Amino acid sequence: MSLKPFAFAMPLLPFSLFAQSLPGVHEHGFGRLSLALDQQQLVLELLAPAADIVGFEHLPADDTEQAQLTAALSRVQQAEMLFSLPETAACRLIDSQLVEEGAHSHELDEHEQTDHHDHAHEAADEHEHHEDEDGHNDVLVQYRYQCQQPQALNSLSTTLFEQFPSLTRVELQGIVPSGQIASTLTPNQPAFSW
Repeated sequence: MSLKPFAFAMPLLPFSLFAQSLPGVHEHGFGRLSLALDQQQLVLELLAPAADIVGFEHLPADDTEQAQLTAALSRVQQAEMLFSLPETAACRLIDSQLVEEGAHSHELDEHEQTDHHDHAHEAADEHEHHEDEDGHNDVLVQYRYQCQQPQALNSLSTTLFEQFPSLTRVELQGIVPSGQIASTLTPNQPAFSW
């Protein structure tokens, strides 16, 4: 996965380390949210079972399931619906990207958001979710922000549990200028401050 135009000083390697260190490689109801803040660049990555995001993990069997997949992949890329950051940090979404484990990725940036339905459909057709050896599928989405006042970025809240009700917990781990952060987000506690 690449961060394209930015020279992002902090490599995304820590994200893969977080994923390996967390329990439950593929556990329904359980997601992972990784956060990295470097200067004015903020990157969030959400990894969750397709069953919790889409409602199933197999390839769509009919038009109804295809529509369900398309809608879910579109919804999970809508960062402004899913995450709230402090207004004083003045963070602006640069893009959200449905990432496939491997060489191909699909992007949805600010200028493409009006076409998000078509892009989500293309992503569904290209099977933009990761499948492991046991047939379990995960959805991996990256959200990139530019923050004008990064020193004011000291909290995050999410509506993931409202948007995707089968999620019961999301492990948040991150790297910010002051060090590492970690928390478990739940429907009863969907926010974290550091």
